[in-house]
Amino acid sequence: MSPSHPLPPSPQRPLKRARFRERSELILDAVRKYRHWVLLGLLSLAMTNGFELFRPIVIREAVDTLVESQRTGSAQTEGVAVRHILWLAAAFLGITLVQALGRYGWRMYLIRTSMLAGRDLRSRFGRKLFDLSAHFYDKSRVGELMSLATQDVEAVRQAMGPGLLVLADALLYLCTIPVMMFWLSPKLAVIALVPLPLIFWFVSRNEKRIHDRFQRVQGSFSSLSAAASENLGGIRVVKAFAREDAQLGKFTALGREHIEVSLRLARVQAIFGPGLDFFMSLSLVILLFWGGTQSIAGELSLGTFVAFRFYLQQMVWPMTALGFAISHYQRAVASSDRLKKVFNEPLNVPEPLNPRLPADAPADLVARGAWKSAGRVEMKGLRFGFPGTEKLVLDGIDLRIEAGERVAFVGAIGSGKSALLSLLPRIYPVERDMLLIDGVDVNDWPLAELRNQVGYVGQDVFLFSETVTDNVAFAFRPTGPAGDVEFAASSASVHDDVLRLEQGYATRLGERGVNLSGGQKQRLTLARALAKQPSILILDDALSAVDVQTEERILRGLRARAGRNTELIAAHRISTVKEADRIVVLEAGRILQMGTHAELARASGLYRQFYEQQRLKEDLDSYAEGLTK
Repeated sequence: MSPSHPLPPSPQRPLKRARFRERSELILDAVRKYRHWVLLGLLSLAMTNGFELFRPIVIREAVDTLVESQRTGSAQTEGVAVRHILWLAAAFLGITLVQALGRYGWRMYLIRTSMLAGRDLRSRFGRKLFDLSAHFYDKSRVGELMSLATQDVEAVRQAMGPGLLVLADALLYLCTIPVMMFWLSPKLAVIALVPLPLIFWFVSRNEKRIHDRFQRVQGSFSSLSAAASENLGGIRVVKAFAREDAQLGKFTALGREHIEVSLRLARVQAIFGPGLDFFMSLSLVILLFWGGTQSIAGELSLGTFVAFRFYLQQMVWPMTALGFAISHYQRAVASSDRLKKVFNEPLNVPEPLNPRLPADAPADLVARGAWKSAGRVEMKGLRFGFPGTEKLVLDGIDLRIEAGERVAFVGAIGSGKSALLSLLPRIYPVERDMLLIDGVDVNDWPLAELRNQVGYVGQDVFLFSETVTDNVAFAFRPTGPAGDVEFAASSASVHDDVLRLEQGYATRLGERGVNLSGGQKQRLTLARALAKQPSILILDDALSAVDVQTEERILRGLRARAGRNTELIAAHRISTVKEADRIVVLEAGRILQMGTHAELARASGLYRQFYEQQRLKEDLDSYAEGLTK
């Protein structure tokens, strides 16, 4: 090719730099954020290592002084030698004190920075988890997320602290000690450092193996954590079905797998240290043979030989430290890849870019968290399919619900009742212009304000391991007015049950409310929703665990209370829905029938079949009860 057409630059180097930045993104972000403290820590480390270079020089001067004093043997020379030795001892002490100050500095700045970086990363991870929609948790296991929040975050933090420290320490030594060795004896330095290329080859050869095997270790630990979490959460099911041995066998198998992959990683790491020591020992062999020969021949002073020995011994640490740094870095990269999968998860229920509220919302009440919307709901051709699937769960729902109206939804399992109700608080994403509350698209409502207006009681009952009061008061907004815990409990017909507990409202509940019955847990979650006095109350089969009499008492109380909100109820029992203003019958995501209980019970159709089946069941139960008396 002619000189006028030079070869284009190779893209390999920019690609490698881009790859490095991508793999090290989380570490580099932390370094940039705390760059001032990192710089101070590195300066302290440089000061420590810089003064370390003078220690062998002081020792060389001391050895040569002693040798010279013994060679001459005069009293005058001996006195000069003693004074010189005293000055060298004082210099050695001064170097040690300065190094102590430097070591304190890098510990304070570098290690503290890594702690803060770990805190920030854990907070970022937690924030991301709270921002992700329900779809993410439909496909994720709790144990894996716990492993990410602990093991993987810690691996990245270790790279920022000990990893960065030993890397900088190794590089400083590698850049300075060879210079001092060449200053003492260029020929001996060249010969002693011959094994150095072999060390770099050995390190690069094991780098990828450590990374791949650590990824397997972290994945195995995640599976082990998930299995432990699931079995502990479902321990009562395991015991009820006498499956302890089977589950223990699965858990043991996962434990063995974790041991196997951990041992594979340990084998590589076990080879790493001794391998580096072997290559460095070659340098020591060369020094002993060549340097010893020169010292005997008088071409090298004994002090220089001793100093050279110290410098070469100091070179062992940076080689080993380089291995530690690479190990920390590869662990951090493997963990970063796992963490970034969560960080890169799309927010399919994001905050609106241009949030707005109904025109009649008073700004002062909204700011205090005391505003309550009317609660009018409109569905316009509402379609919905769970993210990641093409099947529609709801297909063309047209419905208008007036403020304060009670509307019930019935239908077979899988008809779309729960999916429809979950869209109002935007637990799942919904298309624009299909679902409006008080005339405003739910996608335009600020998420916090939307969910403050909606009281949602789902099928999955969850209570925190806190007191009864704390569980009910969980609904109160930090900026809003405090509600009445006991009034909410009374409205949910659980007040008397709470008073019968050992410490009443101060009773601390077990995990997920294990010390309560199913009906008590359902009513307590209902009280939590009522405590925030929502404008729209959603009950998704939330009274299935209570008896019919208690259910009727709760529903009457909801209708009779002051400032009654819009109520949307999904249920399988006709007794739950028969007093609703309207009943909507769903089938395969479409509205099949709609009307009052009296209208639908007279008309032929699915609702009448449900009604007759349940009435027949109630008659049979009454008859059986009469026979037992």
